[in-house]
Amino acid sequence: MAARRDYPSAMRPERIFLGWDRPFPPQAAEWLLERAGKGSWPDLSRWLLIVPTRQSGRTLRGALCLLRPGGFLAPRVVTPMELYGEGRSSAGKVAGPTARLWAWTQLLLSEEGMEEMALFPGEAFERDFSWALGVAKSLCKAQDLLSEGASTFSSVQEVSGHPEPELWFRLARLEERYRAILAGAGLRDPMETRLEALREASWNFDVDQVALIGCPDPHPLAVRLLERVLPDEVCSVLIQAPEGIAGGFDLWGRPDPAFWRRREMPFLPNTRIYAEEGEVMGRTADLVAANCSWDAVTVGVCASRLLPFLRLSLEEREIPVFDPGGISARGSKWASLLADLRELLRQRNLASFRRLLCHPAAADWLGFRETGVVRSFLLGRLDRAASRTLSQEFRSATRPESALEPFVERAQRFLSEAGADPLGAIRKILEDAFEPEGDSGSHRLLCEELEHALEEIEALGSSAKNRLDAAECLDLLIDRVSQQDLPEERPEAAVELRGWLELLWDDAPHLILAGFQEGSVPESVAYDFLLPSGLRERLGLRTDAEREARDAYLLEAIATHRREQGRIDVLAARFSREGEPLFPSRLLLRCPPASLPERVRRILEVRDSRLRHQPASTDSFPLAIGPLRWQGGKELSVTALRDYLSCPFFFFLRRVKRWEAVERLPEEFDAPEFGALLHDVLADFGRADEMRECDRSEAIETFLRDTLSMRLRQRFPEGIPPAVALQARAIQGRLAAFSRVQAKEVLQGWRTIVVEEPFELRIGGWKLDGRIDRVDRDSEGRIRLIDFKSPERALSPESAHLVAAEKGQGPAAGLFLREGRGLRWKDLQLPLYAAAWRLREADCPDLRVAYLVLPKDREKVGVQEWRNWSRELEREAESCAARILQAIEEGWFWPPERSAEWDREPWRFWFDGRPAEIVAPVRTASGTNVAGHAD
Repeated sequence: MAARRDYPSAMRPERIFLGWDRPFPPQAAEWLLERAGKGSWPDLSRWLLIVPTRQSGRTLRGALCLLRPGGFLAPRVVTPMELYGEGRSSAGKVAGPTARLWAWTQLLLSEEGMEEMALFPGEAFERDFSWALGVAKSLCKAQDLLSEGASTFSSVQEVSGHPEPELWFRLARLEERYRAILAGAGLRDPMETRLEALREASWNFDVDQVALIGCPDPHPLAVRLLERVLPDEVCSVLIQAPEGIAGGFDLWGRPDPAFWRRREMPFLPNTRIYAEEGEVMGRTADLVAANCSWDAVTVGVCASRLLPFLRLSLEEREIPVFDPGGISARGSKWASLLADLRELLRQRNLASFRRLLCHPAAADWLGFRETGVVRSFLLGRLDRAASRTLSQEFRSATRPESALEPFVERAQRFLSEAGADPLGAIRKILEDAFEPEGDSGSHRLLCEELEHALEEIEALGSSAKNRLDAAECLDLLIDRVSQQDLPEERPEAAVELRGWLELLWDDAPHLILAGFQEGSVPESVAYDFLLPSGLRERLGLRTDAEREARDAYLLEAIATHRREQGRIDVLAARFSREGEPLFPSRLLLRCPPASLPERVRRILEVRDSRLRHQPASTDSFPLAIGPLRWQGGKELSVTALRDYLSCPFFFFLRRVKRWEAVERLPEEFDAPEFGALLHDVLADFGRADEMRECDRSEAIETFLRDTLSMRLRQRFPEGIPPAVALQARAIQGRLAAFSRVQAKEVLQGWRTIVVEEPFELRIGGWKLDGRIDRVDRDSEGRIRLIDFKSPERALSPESAHLVAAEKGQGPAAGLFLREGRGLRWKDLQLPLYAAAWRLREADCPDLRVAYLVLPKDREKVGVQEWRNWSRELEREAESCAARILQAIEEGWFWPPERSAEWDREPWRFWFDGRPAEIVAPVRTASGTNVAGHAD
């Protein structure tokens, strides 16, 4: 077929079978040294060794050094695709990944590109930069897949009989224009240079001997190049397998699908299937910890998604870990810094500015070091500014807080510079942020990649019809960073976490295969809508059958050399961490039909596993919180006691640890802000001396409406947001109803004495403080203490403060008996108001407590007195407060109660409504249980 480009073969492969009763690296090293001469310095300098990965190359060098500690002349070691070299071809510089993406994106956004892409359904998408970038990634991925068969979009359309001929015709035309865009910047697509190397049978290696070592799945394009270069030379292919199964491999050492599909796989007795993946992590850590030396054990990460969780599980056991492949930069602080800068450019709101203030990598750029300002102080000022405005634009929202001004100005300067010179502004901010990080290997690699990406954007920018803005540049940089793996420093002694394809090169006697699941081993070929499985086979691309043969060979190879002196543990799970069903690898079931039932029984038997809940209610580790003890002075607000009566642990989080949500900044008042504004307007009314005797509802309503308008203008000097204006109308409706109620109260003889009256109340050595919203006195001298409430529905003081003992939930401190009936306190606010006022006026003959309720239903607006109020309830409330304060002092915060607070946000989001299952309370240093019980 034209797509395969069958060139005449020049290099002849010669297979060497090394057996598999010993680890592969020392066997390969011995074979090489036997051919390096007998001198004091074995000479391998004229050898080119091709290994599957860079880490396997390091492993091979290490094995050579162990066998020849006195030294040797080193060979050249490369991975298969490094045979093509990189950088510059005879016709120009090779385009990097960012240049390819930018070229495709330019093309897709052009008129020509839009016309060709009309073939694709796109009504549901806006054809903007984000859409074009996503499609560009898919097209680059398709190009890379086609490279396995030395194919391009243009060559695929020449293959007869495939589906969608019009699609591939248009893709071929797009590819021609894409290459023209690159050529205009002096760049060439990588596939062009590789096809050129194949045609010319050329490479850049001056060597005499070539060996392909331990590569069961080399890139097909690399094999094609080996077949073309070094005429009449032999390429030695080293295979870890006995010669007796030579029929299981092709000439280049690739496992034959037909042979390995028929071959029985060895049964590994230490195979365990657990209920959940979390148990796989725990069992892995247990097995590693049982080894005397970290060098004696390797964790094979069969499913890459488990890598961060395995690392965490081991580090929690204080087991040092090392990933030779490096750590993905996708989750690094640098990738998130670029994303936060992009959001600032696009949103320019308080939320994006807050993320930058919180970001550790932005500290030097923002000037924390030179100003000496503490981040927590700035965040407090930012939260205060956010609470006083609904403006979303960060400059206007932060204007009242002078402490934020230099940091706001720096962010604004970046936005201005980014508008004028996007690449220059990004370079400057990266220099400021990256420079203080030193010269570590990962830092240097990331700087180089970012600089290469910026150079590629610059090279294409001169020919681009549409100029990239700064946010779009950052999109391209984020993609570049996300593709990088950053090297980490290896601890002196550490357990290695190796990927499945690296395990052939591992010589640790104990191997743990974590996540040995179907879909991971054997690895499935990723679905691509442009390249369905039938077309892949016709184009000579890798198939699922070839992957299955490769993984079957790898399993037998790594298991066989540990059969006599070693151990393999195979760990899998029935359900993922998200509750999705999983299946063990089919390779575990590869056996004769007569043995299959017994093997299935042994494989699928769930061992050593706890009962599984669906879905899983906890993460892989409990959240340690504590020590659970009071950490402040003996001062507390009266309203804080309500939190303790709701749930002692909720009180601890909110009042001791000061947990609160940093929520999305709203465009309208939330319920607390709505109530606070209503409260402020009523307080202003109570302070107005001229209104205390007013019994005309129209005058009262006019005053309240004017006061509300004044408050809103003070809050929003640049204009009231539309959503707030609608809420203001709702507040006006409630105030109109209040005006009629207030006029009747005045006619009945009630007058407001004071509003917002502060008080202190001492109980058991503690000082309780608060403010009484309003105090009224009537013509007969009776006092009424009023608290403002603006609920959705009307409520009475009794129902808000008391509930039958059998109905409520809460700590024992809230229980008491009254007239033989068990009751539970839900709140102590009004009774303690009364106790505090009685200290001020001890001879008060008739003291009443009430709510001024302003619910949504205006007909229910009014003063709701506590009907069955008595001095006895006041005393009982003081006793309850004393019990609560003693419990707080003694550290009674555990276990959590089944409170409605856990069903409200953000607490439900944080604890899933089940804090007792998620939290592991920390014990105090004295050994006392944080729940208040002795051990």
